[in-house]
Amino acid sequence: MAGLSVIAIFSTWALVSASSPPNVLFLVSDDMRPEAAILGGKAITPNIDRLASLPGSLIFDRAYVQQAICCPTRSSFLTSRRPDSTKVWDLKTSWRQAGGNFTTLPETFKNNGYWTVGMGKVFHPGFKDDAPYSWSEPYFHATDGGISNNLSGNCFVPLQPPLKDSDLIDGKLALHAVDVLQQAQAQDKPFFVAVGLHRPHLPWNVLQKYYDLYPPSQIHLADHNQPPVNYGPAQQWSWDPESGPRHCGYMRSMSKKSDPAIGEYGLVPDDLALKFRRAYYASVSATDANFGVVLDALNASGHANNTIIVLIGDHGWQLGDLGEFGKKTNFERATRAPFVMHVPPQLQDSFPKLFSGAFPKRTDALVEFTDIMPTLVDLAGLVSMPLCPIQGKDIAYCTEGASLRPILQEPNNSSDFKEAVFMQYAHCMHDEMIWHDACADPAEPKVMGYAVRTRRWRYVEWVGFNKTTFPPTIHWDQLFGTELYDHTTDDTVGNVAESVNLQSQLPAVVAQLSALLHTGWRGVKTA
Repeated sequence: MAGLSVIAIFSTWALVSASSPPNVLFLVSDDMRPEAAILGGKAITPNIDRLASLPGSLIFDRAYVQQAICCPTRSSFLTSRRPDSTKVWDLKTSWRQAGGNFTTLPETFKNNGYWTVGMGKVFHPGFKDDAPYSWSEPYFHATDGGISNNLSGNCFVPLQPPLKDSDLIDGKLALHAVDVLQQAQAQDKPFFVAVGLHRPHLPWNVLQKYYDLYPPSQIHLADHNQPPVNYGPAQQWSWDPESGPRHCGYMRSMSKKSDPAIGEYGLVPDDLALKFRRAYYASVSATDANFGVVLDALNASGHANNTIIVLIGDHGWQLGDLGEFGKKTNFERATRAPFVMHVPPQLQDSFPKLFSGAFPKRTDALVEFTDIMPTLVDLAGLVSMPLCPIQGKDIAYCTEGASLRPILQEPNNSSDFKEAVFMQYAHCMHDEMIWHDACADPAEPKVMGYAVRTRRWRYVEWVGFNKTTFPPTIHWDQLFGTELYDHTTDDTVGNVAESVNLQSQLPAVVAQLSALLHTGWRGVKTA
């Protein structure tokens, strides 16, 4: 498995002129919750761990996406707009047609003279990968004859020799990234290189050696693996326990509407849950190995001293947590995602506290994925992004986030950066294969779940929704269900925090958080 020590990598960085614009390496994984070892997870991830441990790196332990499903979240963080602005709540809508002709993250760098190259799953598939707007070169997709993406069986296939990582889609993407980083040495301009790996998204078809890292005897069920106590009326809008595995052939056949072996709200059986958890961890380790190949190539290219690195998952994932398997909820495990940012040594003078003291460095500041784009624009010295107005449909370049520069400058004193973060989920996008229609009705979504996460609380309202206006009309008076969860004054992220719905017990807290939710992100000050 790829890997160098922190000292070895740091000491081998090539020196470049301090006046050179920084490069950007943007690493995206699909469906990866904060499961890396250094992020507090159970997966074996030496390469993510070493990146996060480098001088200049910062782990954002409280980073939240704006909607926990692929197309909406990617449309959001790649434009720095929230789903109600992109008008993307499903898997089939393009923000350029529905929301506005917004300038993307890579497009911004391209417009500023960068060589922008993308590969794999960066934008959601189906929209030409935002070509030609975002990229300087033809976009690259890898294929492996269907081995990696075979959903017809059990969705967890330990692949046997002679297959190697380089034979599979993500391994081929990693090797293509190696080639691109080598080509970057011949460019007379800075680069923005985006690498989107497909795992640990289903199916979990990765090499046997990654499964071998996790003996079955060491795999355990999630704690609090039942729906929240006192879930109440919110459950019918919020609950979707099989949304991930039901894509697999055998569970799909068990879930048919005619005499289903597992009904719409049935829990995944424990024996399968254990296999799913093992397969997910194996896929995270495979993803880590491929990221390691890319990180080693950056180091070998001589550009590491001047390259900002961002590593993210596009959202979280539930592995039986609160009974859920999949994303597609407003729960903590679905909306909190991995986010590591590495500021290179060339920028050390602006961020000295990232390069001194003990490592790894981490922050518990509440941040959102809409903050990523304005932060990279800021660090690269590009034209700053103004705040989007409420009627921002016709404004191509603006943000609904904030630069994280203050946190990078004061990583140990940044807990109050934001009072709250916000996310949402469309009810019609629960399991789109069998029980719901994937918002196929042109009038959908008609019910939206809006959530706010403060340092202590997560509060959710499921309300009436009209998407036809801009911005959409939220019918707060049409309230179908509410959820209130106590993460305690310790700001825990464990399942216990959301194992009991407290909305009926704490009316004063509900009233306070309801007012905050209705005010929305525009009413929250940033430090």
